[in-house]
Amino acid sequence: MRWSRDHPGQVTLAAIALAAGAVIAIAAAYGFSGFGQVWLHPHPAWILLAVGAELLTVPAYAFAYRGAAAVDGGPRLGLPLVARLVVAGFGPFAMAGGFALDKDALHAIEDDESAATVRVLGLGALEWAILAPVAWGSAVVLLVAGDHRPLSSLLWPWAIAVPVGFALGLWLAAPDRLDRLDRRRGGWRRRLRTTLEGVGVLHILARGIGSCWAAWVGTACYWALDIASFYGATRFIGLHLNVGELVLGYATGYALTRRSMPLGGAGVTEVLMTFAMHWVGQPVLPALAAVVTYRVFNFALPTLPALVVRPRIRPLIAAAEEGRTPAARERRRAAAPLGA
Repeated sequence: MRWSRDHPGQVTLAAIALAAGAVIAIAAAYGFSGFGQVWLHPHPAWILLAVGAELLTVPAYAFAYRGAAAVDGGPRLGLPLVARLVVAGFGPFAMAGGFALDKDALHAIEDDESAATVRVLGLGALEWAILAPVAWGSAVVLLVAGDHRPLSSLLWPWAIAVPVGFALGLWLAAPDRLDRLDRRRGGWRRRLRTTLEGVGVLHILARGIGSCWAAWVGTACYWALDIASFYGATRFIGLHLNVGELVLGYATGYALTRRSMPLGGAGVTEVLMTFAMHWVGQPVLPALAAVVTYRVFNFALPTLPALVVRPRIRPLIAAAEEGRTPAARERRRAAAPLGA
């Protein structure tokens, strides 16, 4: 892990190679010639939507990030710092995912590792609090409409798991139940409590929506723009999906969001999203071509900016990793023998 932090360029190249390898493997399994033919009749105008929407996802996510970080007395981050953190977190050089980078940065800023972890988990919960209900609604509509396509069983997990999962998660994360998990006991109880506190951030965001609206609006705009970029990529290849199919294919492909996955989801996203598109009725090779087009802007486009801004936030990450935050220094000073 330390080597990966010190060699972001090499890790980025490895991530790109992993993504390319996944694409080549699928194309080889279904036929290189057919994959090549998919590209013969593109619709270039749709690229403008794909790239334009993807560029706008960064300010949208920064808006959400800043709002979520400030929840429940959290730090009020300046816009330049937020922009750098968001761009770096979308880079494919984070072995543990962009959220790990966020946690270290907030830890250094706030001097509280536990609080930083909870805020990052809360941001992840907020992402799914917006996307999952939309995917659930799409699945329900297609089921009611009588969808009988092959592999339409994809719809039932979304239709059932989302309301059950949300109800259970929010019930367990209620403050009175969290109080029964003593974080001082350590081990799995401490980890479980921290995870549930992250989910419990949704309670805070919902109760204080008047002051936390930026987190909700920013996240919703981020998802809408990223789905629009994906739609532009599908139309560039010549695919035609209705809204329900588009959302389900996209959301299933992001079983874990790109900021939560190692290396920006390299390899995993290409495979999942391609077959999710197939499960909603699209041929594999055109679906793969659409995913490749989308990932050029979603995955490859942020790479250079992320590498450029990374040195600007590296001192924060190093301070958290090496215990050089102000609070850590005070703890060491208090524990030192007199006269040391």
